[in-house]
Amino acid sequence: MAEETHTLIVASSDCEAFALCLALGTLEAIRSGAWPVEAGTWTIARPAFREPLITAGIPAEVMAVFSGADELSALMALAGRDAVERRLADWMAVIRTRLAVLSEPSWYARWSEVQ
Repeated sequence: MAEETHTLIVASSDCEAFALCLALGTLEAIRSGAWPVEAGTWTIARPAFREPLITAGIPAEVMAVFSGADELSALMALAGRDAVERRLADWMAVIRTRLAVLSEPSWYARWSEVQ
């Protein structure tokens, strides 16, 4: 039996705000312990998610957060939870700063009709 999928449609003009909010929530879930550090690899760092954001014009410092999320588990193994906490705090500050300067403080998304 094939897995059912749904498509979330986000307006091009809202792509950055949506991705930033998704990243902030993901990093907060990791920070709080609700998700393991490996979640960064399989969510916001995944190339299929991250690469289209490059063409959307998202700034390099924000893209560095998305790209770096796959390194959290290695950081945990090498330097421990405190190092991960510091990195998460730094990244969340980058995302919050970028969210604060967006001209539109919201995003619009909808689910495509299931077929």
